[in-house]
Amino acid sequence: MRISHHCLSALVMGAAGFALPATGQEDPSRDALIVETILRIEGFDLSGSTKAQGAVKRYLKDNWGGERYLDLIERFDLKEEAPGLLRLALKKSESPAGAEAATLLVSLGKGALLAETLEKEDEVAAGQAAKAIAHTGDTTLMAALPKVLANPDRPVSVRSSALAALYGKDPESQSKLLAMVKSNELAEDLRQTASEILMLSRNPEIREEAKTIFSVAGGDYPSIAELLKRKGDPSRGKELFVTKTCMICHEAGGTGINFGPGLSQIGDKLDGRALYQAILQPSEKISMGFEGWEVTLKNKTKLVGIIEETEENLTLTMIGGAKQTIDKGEITSKAKMKQSLMYPGLHQLMTPDELADLVAYLSSLRKDG
Repeated sequence: MRISHHCLSALVMGAAGFALPATGQEDPSRDALIVETILRIEGFDLSGSTKAQGAVKRYLKDNWGGERYLDLIERFDLKEEAPGLLRLALKKSESPAGAEAATLLVSLGKGALLAETLEKEDEVAAGQAAKAIAHTGDTTLMAALPKVLANPDRPVSVRSSALAALYGKDPESQSKLLAMVKSNELAEDLRQTASEILMLSRNPEIREEAKTIFSVAGGDYPSIAELLKRKGDPSRGKELFVTKTCMICHEAGGTGINFGPGLSQIGDKLDGRALYQAILQPSEKISMGFEGWEVTLKNKTKLVGIIEETEENLTLTMIGGAKQTIDKGEITSKAKMKQSLMYPGLHQLMTPDELADLVAYLSSLRKDG
């Protein structure tokens, strides 16, 4: 049965009336009840209830980045929470929560905080700001990234983040990046990041050309039988997991992005042969729930990722972990991809010995390891 606006308002006032026990101590459970109630009331005027305001303020402080954190800020246009949003956008810059926080920061008119952070000497924060700016797609903020890229005095980590922000998502812009690489216009210390972007391009022609430029294997790659004879070094493999695109889609040992199948206990599930097959032939066996979809919108935009659907919306999780929720009325078509979202040929960014190191590291990831 639908609860009336009057009854819901009464619930809020009733809950708020008991928000502070007789001792005067705060009661987080009452605050949570008030928050859940006011979020259900369409058009609830938060400014009209000081007790509800207090509950929301305490709830946001106690549940920074939690389940209702972004909902509350967006619903009630809480611009004063911009510093907390900025912190979330930076700390979670490689996760969907961080992407949502960055986008909300811009919608609240506080995007300048990201621009200011991008200019700071703190290279970790500046790099995170570049990633957050990419999530927003805001043209004013994006315009600051080429300046960072062109400044040789900025740390390579910050310029790499700016490069990924500019060219990481759009296949059309990746053609420009490919041309920069071929003409040697790109700084040498950015080639590693460029290789990751281009080898993960949705455009197969770009991927194929990138292979010819960045492949370090030299000639034909050894067979799996030959690779199994090599004894890899797990410690070197752990370093490669971070530097050779793996962590863009996978999480292992608390490092990386939870987009593709988790790898933290992969050594208990797959032996060496199966690990090599999964890397060399990613489309041979796609894990259930990680099938890729291509979604075409009315404005001709094509998006690729893993989908979740409700009756009205489709949420697409893209490579890198960013999420986009789309009204189904804006979709003209969606089709399941036959190939894996892990594109073939990524192993060619490594020598056979490096691949053996990576597999040795993955094999060591066990529940009791």
